[in-house]
Amino acid sequence: MSNALKPLSISAMMMLAAMACPTIAQAQAALMTKLKDCLLIEDGYKERLDCYDAVIPPDPKPSAKKPKVVTECRFLKEQDERLACYNGFVAKKSPPPPAAKPPAKKKMPPPPIQ
Repeated sequence: MSNALKPLSISAMMMLAAMACPTIAQAQAALMTKLKDCLLIEDGYKERLDCYDAVIPPDPKPSAKKPKVVTECRFLKEQDERLACYNGFVAKKSPPPPAAKPPAKKKMPPPPIQ
């Protein structure tokens, strides 16, 4: 009998992926929470960038493309660019709340005729 590993079946891979997805989502939520904590530091200061860099360590690349996700901000070389990149992802403005509608007037039944 051979001790060779057998490939996983598709259903086994699906089950593993389903178990991993909540973990990935929780990790992303934790990352965003840590990054949002950096917003407590006034914008434009190196301390805020240091906070971001503590969460996602910088790894500058000479020809970094425009980041599509927050974790790609670490590839930007210039500190100002990196700070603006993080701020753009973390401090995205949420859409304004919908305007409150005035309460609808209730129609009163006509008074009884006597």
